[in-house]
Amino acid sequence: MRRVSDRSTPPRPDSGFLRARREAALILASWVACLLWTITYSHLFGYRPQPPALVFGIPSWVFFGILVPWVAATAFSVWFSLRCMTDDNDG
Repeated sequence: MRRVSDRSTPPRPDSGFLRARREAALILASWVACLLWTITYSHLFGYRPQPPALVFGIPSWVFFGILVPWVAATAFSVWFSLRCMTDDNDG
C-alpha cells in the first residue's frame, strides 16, 4: 500500500511548454487588444448622423477602427514570429 507522503513533488513543466504558453498568452493578449480597439473605436465613431470624413477614400472610422488594427496585428505577427518565437530543441 502506497502512502501519499511517499510521492515526490509533481514534475515541473518542460521549458518548451512554458515558453509556448508565454508566447500563446502574448498572442492572445495582442488579439484581445486589437478586438477591443476595433469594437470601441467603431462603436464610438461609426454611428454618427453626419457623413464621415474620408481617409484615402475610406470612411475614417473604418480606416482607424478596422484597417489600422489589422495592419498593426499583421505587423506584430510577422515581427513576433520572426524575432521572438524559437524552435524547441528536441535532442
